[in-house]
Amino acid sequence: MSELHGLQTRITEFEKEGTRVIAVSPDSVELNRGVVDRFGLSFDVLSDPELALTDALGLRHEGAGIDGGDVPRPATFIVQDGRIVWRDLTDNWRVRIQADELLAALREVTGPS
Repeated sequence: MSELHGLQTRITEFEKEGTRVIAVSPDSVELNRGVVDRFGLSFDVLSDPELALTDALGLRHEGAGIDGGDVPRPATFIVQDGRIVWRDLTDNWRVRIQADELLAALREVTGPS
């Protein structure tokens, strides 16, 4: 969850780049609401408990959860004009991109604001 907090601490920079931050989690709406409240997030955290979006993006990591269940593969996307123009994928659900790395990728893809 620290990556979400990290995004929040840099939210003004994302907004200056004309970027909307959205997170997607396999957790329930109720759990995600608690995360939003706990970290004071000003961006949307969407719930994907049935892994529908996960499957649509080909990100299901079968058997990789702590209990051996399926989990989403951690991924970060930059979408521009309805197309994915950049992505960061990892096989380790504990590894997430940091806000400064994402801002650098955003600026590289979209150019200076």
